Amino acid sequence: MTDFSNYLQGQITKKKIEKGLEILHRETPAELKRRIQNIDIDEVLVKLDEYDKNRLRELGINVAELKDRVSESDIQKIRQILGRDGDLIIKKIRNMLH
Repeated sequence: MTDFSNYLQGQITKKKIEKGLEILHRETPAELKRRIQNIDIDEVLVKLDEYDKNRLRELGINVAELKDRVSESDIQKIRQILGRDGDLIIKKIRNMLH
């Protein structure tokens, strides 16, 4: 049953990641900043703590493919829109992908 549960959670997580990357690539920093103004950064940090490279693999998410889709300009855009909180989130993302 855990394999099926991991599969379902993996599919949901993969769709969320794909949607987030699509938004990150498509929208300007101003649009992104407006979109995330009501998001609690602490909740984001807690959620990021739930995932590491091994957990992503358990969920069937190809970490190498994901790493290829996140560019340095994406990282800079995240830093630009999040300000001081961006560095910690970027560190967590980089740890997850490397």
